[in-house]
Amino acid sequence: MNNRALEELAGRMTGDASAPHHIANVLREAIYRGILEEGRPLHQSQIAHRLGVSPIPLREALRLLETEGLVEFRGYRGAFVTELSLEEARELYEMVAALETSLMRIAFPGITRKIIQDAREVLERMEREEDCIRWRDLNFLFHTLLYEPADRPLTLDMVARLRQRTDRTIRTHLGSMRSESERQHRDILEAVTAGDLERSVAALAHHLAYTSSDLQSWMRDEQSGRRGRPDPK
Repeated sequence: MNNRALEELAGRMTGDASAPHHIANVLREAIYRGILEEGRPLHQSQIAHRLGVSPIPLREALRLLETEGLVEFRGYRGAFVTELSLEEARELYEMVAALETSLMRIAFPGITRKIIQDAREVLERMEREEDCIRWRDLNFLFHTLLYEPADRPLTLDMVARLRQRTDRTIRTHLGSMRSESERQHRDILEAVTAGDLERSVAALAHHLAYTSSDLQSWMRDEQSGRRGRPDPK
């Protein structure tokens, strides 16, 4: 764990520093940014000291991240950052695709010109954004804007949770798919603007299938690379 990086990250994030949800936000982003590495133990006393919080809200924060699949407790060994497997990535995106295409169908009649304009502005911000985590947040906002007219808060919450688990690789995976992903976002918005439901759903399904396939390909390459590297002494 990079202690200084964790402290700097916490210092940049606003909110009640002692609240479990705020601590969870800090740790989640630390996982996304690789400050807290996959498969590594989370030394709670050390983290509490670095964040200047007491052990009780920290443990509550870790339990919140456990519900998101980012942290797991291994009995007496304590908490660990989970690792995303290839099989989990595939299944997660299957669920995301099923839920999001359903949301698009339900929301479509309620998508207004204002929503389309807001979504277009988000895309423009995404294409200028250099920080991978802020790009991820804008990506989620773009999709959510199109689904909000469905008025399905429980489904949107489930999609957010599923995406939190897949987006943990964003800092390393984004480079291989960003340009194509942004082009596909434009295709989705163009179809929505044209008022073509089936084309919009097809463009969204294609986008999610591409993202899933690219993520799995990247993960296979990473696994092959790790197998080919000598064990550190």
